[in-house]
Amino acid sequence: MKGARIFFYSVLFLGLIFAFSPTYAQQDPNDPGYPDSVFFTPNELYYPLPSGPGLAFIHIFFTNDDSISGISAPFIFSGPIVYDSVSFKESRIEYLEYKTVNEDLIGEKKILIGAIPVEEDIIGSGRGYLATLCFSIIGYADTVEIDTVFFPPNMRLTFVTLDPKGYKPIFTKGVFLIIPYKPGDADYNMNVDVSDVIYLINYLFKGGPPPYPLVAGDVDGNCKVDVADVIYLINYLFKGGPPPQPGCVW
Repeated sequence: MKGARIFFYSVLFLGLIFAFSPTYAQQDPNDPGYPDSVFFTPNELYYPLPSGPGLAFIHIFFTNDDSISGISAPFIFSGPIVYDSVSFKESRIEYLEYKTVNEDLIGEKKILIGAIPVEEDIIGSGRGYLATLCFSIIGYADTVEIDTVFFPPNMRLTFVTLDPKGYKPIFTKGVFLIIPYKPGDADYNMNVDVSDVIYLINYLFKGGPPPYPLVAGDVDGNCKVDVADVIYLINYLFKGGPPPQPGCVW
């Protein structure tokens, strides 16, 4: 019985999405307030010198001030990146059992993210991550772009209300500048030396400014900046330890 109910709601949701023409509502019909929106953070990506590649985590951010019962979010991307995966870590929909990721990586690079509450609470009003796109960066002489797109057979960027009715949230295209950096160069002077050790100590223990980019301070490549990175950098500079690694700060 449970399986039949899940199947029914899933088919119903997909059918509702398919039913909406390109002229469906441009704003939540039940919500005359501030328009719901979808956009990306951060606005920069980082390529480790001298030879890369680097890691990029691009967060899909969404806001809604009225509850919604389904999301369809197709995207197309271009630039010197290679797609790896989609993560729902720290997402507002992480609690949902029925989250889908469909990939079409032949020709145009497209990804479709879908979510529907079945036995869980609906997606309440709020602001936060929808999901995170994970890429490898293979060059820095260009920009990365992510746009919304039609995903066959009939999927578009759509939020679905409880009525149910579909509408398109306000969407901001993602254009990301790729910034080259040297792992371990916490003060961003394109040298890795003792000044970077002092810079990291001031940041971690004395309220100093963070490394720019922050990923430069992840010297040991464990996806966080902490005292282990200070020790790693000291070992590299003074004890013949391994060189700084490309970082992957979330």
